[in-house]
Amino acid sequence: MTQTDTSNTFAIGLMFTASALLCGSVAAEEISALDNAKAPPAAYIEAASKPLEKPKRQLRPSKAADDYRQRIEEMEAEFGAYGAGLDEQLMGLGSALQRSGAHELAISEFRRAMLINRVNEGLYSLNQVPMIERMIESQIALNQWEEANDNHEYLFWLHVKNYGEKDPRMLPIINQLSNWHLQAYIDEKGATLFEHLINATNLYALAVDIISQNFGANDLRLVEALRGLKATNYYLATYSGEPQEAIVVNTSFGGGNMDQQRRAQLDHYRINSFSSGKTAITKIMDVYQKNPSSPPAASAKAKVELGDWYMMFNKWHSARETYGEAYQALWDNGATNQEIDEIFGRPAALPTLPLLDEDREALANSYVTVSYDVTAFGKARNIQILSARPESKVSIRSRVRNVLKKAKFRPRFENGEPVETTGIVQRFVFD
Repeated sequence: MTQTDTSNTFAIGLMFTASALLCGSVAAEEISALDNAKAPPAAYIEAASKPLEKPKRQLRPSKAADDYRQRIEEMEAEFGAYGAGLDEQLMGLGSALQRSGAHELAISEFRRAMLINRVNEGLYSLNQVPMIERMIESQIALNQWEEANDNHEYLFWLHVKNYGEKDPRMLPIINQLSNWHLQAYIDEKGATLFEHLINATNLYALAVDIISQNFGANDLRLVEALRGLKATNYYLATYSGEPQEAIVVNTSFGGGNMDQQRRAQLDHYRINSFSSGKTAITKIMDVYQKNPSSPPAASAKAKVELGDWYMMFNKWHSARETYGEAYQALWDNGATNQEIDEIFGRPAALPTLPLLDEDREALANSYVTVSYDVTAFGKARNIQILSARPESKVSIRSRVRNVLKKAKFRPRFENGEPVETTGIVQRFVFD
């Protein structure tokens, strides 16, 4: 078994990106920060209000782009600059430019397409959505994170104007935007990362509220939103400040002292992060237990998550008791020996550290191979560096030692009891 790590934070982040493992409060009163959905982001309105300007001809990256340009010129001559159908041709041109890597030009064409669509179909037309999504793709490619964030917020606002904030048709866009904010936090993209955490928490809470009201308190669709809340609450609990001093504050948040207000709100969320995450996991258990369509032993497996939550917050006695209950519940609910062994048959790092089994290309980079034991209390001991490359680079050895010293593990269980595991060997590969 091998192990990848490019920093402790990044290792943790990869796991949550893949499985949205952790969460937050589901209290309805905590979604007030979504009030800014009443109006699109100010920066976006300013950009969208600029008059159309015919772009200057640039180097032509493909015959497809040439063909679209020719057709657009013909349609403009016949129907004018805002003629119906031009938006489709501009979308085609923008897509051709995007495929060739001409992202700045592509954004310009997608924006023209969006504005023409608004002229012909109205300010709130949902036919703008593909154009905005393509703009976001190019903005991400250009590392224009604030612009991409504004467009994500605009998509949310557009759907609210069409459906209303609590309509179940909002769920896909809520999921898209909440995942965007969580990923932006993990990847450290944007001016103020804590805003991404708060926004993601509020959006997941909104999804829980919508699903509960429209489909019932035990609908299985709640699980994904609750796990999103679990993720944001873990990050809220471990938030240690911005990587650098924030210069820009999202203008949609209001007046000049709003940064201080949002930070006060962040403190409130952080204080409640343990209990909020616990509430979300408990609700997952309840949903699985009460819904007859739940997968076999799903509630018992969710109880393991609760034990993990206790363990990550250094509450060993509660974790031990919860693991024992989960172990027994798995047997009682028909879990197979293989399923139980996958959960309790070996120590599991919390949060999960990404594993690398056979990645030959990655093994060509710097690495450290290490052996260690995991005690019955979930702590790494007897950490020994077996090999490293380059051998002269002491820093990567230290990084691995520090990661393991700070790590928490769900211990291996035998017959329902935690036991020590010795001689674990893993490889940490550095990009």
